[in-house]
Formats: sequence, structure tokens, C-alpha cells
Amino acid sequence: MDFIGRLDKKTLIRRAILAALAMLTFAFQNTGGLFPAPFDVHAMLLIPLTICIAMFEREFAGIFFGLFSGVMLDAFSSQSAVFNSLFFTVIGFVAGSLITYLMRNNLLCATIMTSVAAFIYTALLFLVYTDFEAIASPLFTYFRYYFTSALYTVVLTPVYYLLVRAVSKQFK
Repeated sequence: MDFIGRLDKKTLIRRAILAALAMLTFAFQNTGGLFPAPFDVHAMLLIPLTICIAMFEREFAGIFFGLFSGVMLDAFSSQSAVFNSLFFTVIGFVAGSLITYLMRNNLLCATIMTSVAAFIYTALLFLVYTDFEAIASPLFTYFRYYFTSALYTVVLTPVYYLLVRAVSKQFK
């Protein structure tokens, strides 16, 4: 039970609030018109949320919050059955492990991890799901939609870091 941590009332409330925040973020991200998409660029809000939760809850809980985020995306995606689940589970584990063993839990580290995860995620989406024969300029498409989407995601990292930190401090 050491790797799970204490499962007292405050821990359960904190994790329930974080799960509700993940569902709300999923709704914002995937419902058209709820979250601004300037120039048709969409933010991937679950990436910074998953990383920030893993930073405060550490690697074991990060795995399950990452899996939860990925399963929500895969359940409503027409492209993949497991891509998002695997990716988000890995970033939840990696972010939690890095904070536990190597990095400090601060906004700079959250921004760095979100940047790396967002750019890897968009690159993988582009490489796996783009039909290169169907588009005239793949490089233009990558920089116009995928790269700018990753930048938009990184810019929103402080919002999620501060939200998750406030919940964690309130129910520690």
C-alpha cells in the first residue's frame, strides 16, 4: 500500500475533484464552441492537465489519470482504439517519475514537460494519421495546424498548473 499512498478522506476528495476536472477539460476540449479555437487551431487541454496531476499525485496516480484521459479521448475518437490511452498513460507515469526522482515541482518544469509531450503527440498524430498523398504540402499542414496546436497547448499550462496546485494544497 506504500506505492498507492494513504487513502484517507482528503485524498479521495482530492482525486475525485481532479477526475471531475479531467472530465470537464475533456468536454471543453472536444465540444465545438466551448473553448476558443483561434484560426482553427485547437488546444489539447488534457496534456497539461495530465502532466500537472501526475506532478502533484506522483507516478502511480499519474498512470491512472493518464489512462483515464486517454480512454476518454479514445472512446470518442474515430481514429484510434489505443493510441491516446497509451500515450497519456506514458506521460502520466513519466511526469510523476521525473518529479519524484529528478525534477522539482514548479511551473517551469510543468511547462517543459508539457512542451515535450505536446510536440511529440502532435508529431505522432501527424505521422500516423496524415495521408501524405492527399495533401499538397505536408510541411505546411504540420506547421499550420499541428505545431501551432502544440504551442497553444503549452501556453495554457500555467492555468492547469495553478488549478491542480490549488486543489492539492486545499486537500493535502
